[in-house]
Amino acid sequence: MKPINHFTTLIQSHKLQEAEAALFQAIRQTPLDAQLWVMLGETLLLQQQAGAAKRVFDRAWLLDPQAKWVNPIFKRIQQMPPGDPRADIEDLLYVPKVTVTAAILSHNEAANIAKCIHALQGAVDEILLVDSSTDETRRIALQFPKVKVIPIVWSDNFGAARNQGLQHVQTDWVIWIDADEVLLQEDVHSIREVAGVFDHLNIIPALHIWHLNRVNGTIQHDFSQVRMFPAQRDLRYFGRIHEQIGTAQGIYQLDTYRRAVKIRLDHHGYEPAVLQSRGKLERNLRLLTLMVEEEPENPGHWLFHGRESLGLGLEEQALSSLLEAERLGRQTPLFGRMPEIYRLLIQIMMQRKNYSEAEAFCHKAIQHSPDFPDAHYLLAQVRMRQADELLKSAETSLKQSLTSLPNYRGSVSADYQIGEWKAATALGELAMRSGKLARARDIFSHHKDKPGAGKLITSKLTAIETERLKLNTTQQQPK
Repeated sequence: MKPINHFTTLIQSHKLQEAEAALFQAIRQTPLDAQLWVMLGETLLLQQQAGAAKRVFDRAWLLDPQAKWVNPIFKRIQQMPPGDPRADIEDLLYVPKVTVTAAILSHNEAANIAKCIHALQGAVDEILLVDSSTDETRRIALQFPKVKVIPIVWSDNFGAARNQGLQHVQTDWVIWIDADEVLLQEDVHSIREVAGVFDHLNIIPALHIWHLNRVNGTIQHDFSQVRMFPAQRDLRYFGRIHEQIGTAQGIYQLDTYRRAVKIRLDHHGYEPAVLQSRGKLERNLRLLTLMVEEEPENPGHWLFHGRESLGLGLEEQALSSLLEAERLGRQTPLFGRMPEIYRLLIQIMMQRKNYSEAEAFCHKAIQHSPDFPDAHYLLAQVRMRQADELLKSAETSLKQSLTSLPNYRGSVSADYQIGEWKAATALGELAMRSGKLARARDIFSHHKDKPGAGKLITSKLTAIETERLKLNTTQQQPK
């Protein structure tokens, strides 16, 4: 396949027909390359074919759900005429039909199950309820078409329960949905499309879906969970809780192809009130304690044990578990959650105001994953806290210089301008750096006529006035 800059050059030279033909050929060779689809979509937009471009960009977004181009591109498309239908584009987008089961693991979900199943109508070929309920969950679920119930006895093992359900899946693919999750209506057709797009791979695809986790009035986007995979290729779950998918060789192998796709699930199960009412954290920690006893060399178990411990306020236990997760994770090349370990360790050190250790973990995170944005953001937060501490320390030292001056009787002469204006001016500079411009101006104005202070203090007052004028101009601009 030609390099990406070849297509870019053709597009920039406005050789759009040539670019389109080259991109068609490249996509047929590598249909999972989202960037090629984006470039084809741009080529179609430049030819005023917005309808065909929209179809192509939809495929690109399906393959790259975290893309940043989505909103501006779709806004452009809405402002353009659709253009003529393109049968060749539809042929390029074609994927073989495969069948999909939505499997739901449930226990006493009568309040949620109807909404969950209703959202799946039209999205899958069968809905399998793997259920250990004692309430009305099964009765409600069976009111919907295509629902089959697999009764199970709960054994404190989510992985085992899912594996039991997998034995009853007859379709080509399976997607696991939790009972408190709702598939977005816009993505109803995405499930079968995703299965068709990835079904040709020789290596087993294990696909991460897009969680919209509702927490305290905000939505947190999460792509960490594998939920969709071929059902007949001998994948199974490992772990009592926070279970992971893998082959018979385990989860830290190179025998699966893992990638995020645009299948969005609205999830409210992480709301603090829900977690507390169901005692999820306590249950999770109990199961994770069993897991670290059963598989003490698994870094993922220690990570989750530390995370749940931290959620329950068990900070010392969390720190111990996370440090063990870090040690084991560094010895496990295919373990992919090292950034999460470091993020939690930084959080603990920040809570303890141990900024030097927090900074050290930031650097470890960046060394491991240079493009992990959280590590750079947290390093900035650490340095701002360190700066605050230094400013406080500087203020203490300045005040100490003033209290020491009257009592000093040493043979080396003191700088008496410290008491006359230098210390006060430095305190004014600290006030400026803290954003307390009015206080800084008062301090500088009070000392501006002191011998030797004029030029320095005048420059400080000028800087404050300039900043004040900027603020006033910004506030007066129409919104």
